[in-house]
Amino acid sequence: MSLLPLAAFPLAGLAALAGTPLAVRLAWATGWLDHPEARKLHTSATALLGGVTVAASALLAWAVAMPLLPHSDANGETWGLLAGAAVALVLGLVDDRHGMRPSIKLVGQAASAGILLACGAVPHIGLPPGLAGALAFLAIIALMNAVNFLDNMNGMVGGLAPIALLGFAWTSLARGANGVAAAQLALAGACLGFLPHNFPRARIFLGDAGSLLLGYSLGASALLAMGAAPQGWGQLGPGLVLGYPAFDLLFVVVTRLRDGRPIYQGGTDHTNHRLATLMGRRAGTVGLLWLTGAALCASGLAVLRLDRPGPALALAGAWALAMLAAGLRLAAVPVARAR
Repeated sequence: MSLLPLAAFPLAGLAALAGTPLAVRLAWATGWLDHPEARKLHTSATALLGGVTVAASALLAWAVAMPLLPHSDANGETWGLLAGAAVALVLGLVDDRHGMRPSIKLVGQAASAGILLACGAVPHIGLPPGLAGALAFLAIIALMNAVNFLDNMNGMVGGLAPIALLGFAWTSLARGANGVAAAQLALAGACLGFLPHNFPRARIFLGDAGSLLLGYSLGASALLAMGAAPQGWGQLGPGLVLGYPAFDLLFVVVTRLRDGRPIYQGGTDHTNHRLATLMGRRAGTVGLLWLTGAALCASGLAVLRLDRPGPALALAGAWALAMLAAGLRLAAVPVARAR
């Protein structure tokens, strides 16, 4: 296992930490702001170029780290990952600035997913290639939306994403995919460098540019890890790493269908909103969900490494029951009105 890709992590973190204040100034100078709405929690205009800062910092660190790696590490997986991420970033930037109909956004998300799959990221999961590809395509789009939906509270996605990315980077390092590992480590470091400017008090948001970029990157990382693993029970692991965003998306879809609300419409009815109502503290809620994300990541990596039915069924079953119980309890919590 080469440790050279680890250099991308601190480089990206320092770049994002130093660059985010400049992005705040640029956002205010250009009017790239998120204004308060009834469905949002913030009460004043906030800069929206956090996603650009994270992407630029990660790209800079990756470019510095790549010459340290063998040339062969810049393979199709790496370029496919980066190309799809670029499409997701641009899609989010346009949506942040001008707004976008859900159908058009879906087309852009499909383009991101298609680029990655065209570079050979379809996992071998014991299904016909066409069916496996279709499922992978839908999974990436679903996760992009899940993370986009979940970016609704200071520090939520900025803290959850690097936890999962670090886990996926470990799997990439273990299989010798150093170029992919460097990209994942750079993105994780950039998120952590951005986080002090976004939590607990936000001077800047990730915006759709950041949330779509991170959702795509997490989905792509999961598919790459699943595809590199031997066919078997271990392939459940990458999905378990991303269990919380998937759980929140499913919860929102079910409860909105129950209440007769459009699925794509934003609101303060997510699992973290309802949990914050119970706990009475948003920062505490975010911290608890970071710990949950770390526990899911550890569980997923254990399942992936052990690759045995006993641990896989035990951990996946335990988390499924825990989420079912949490979903039933949270569904009964009244939806708090945003200020």
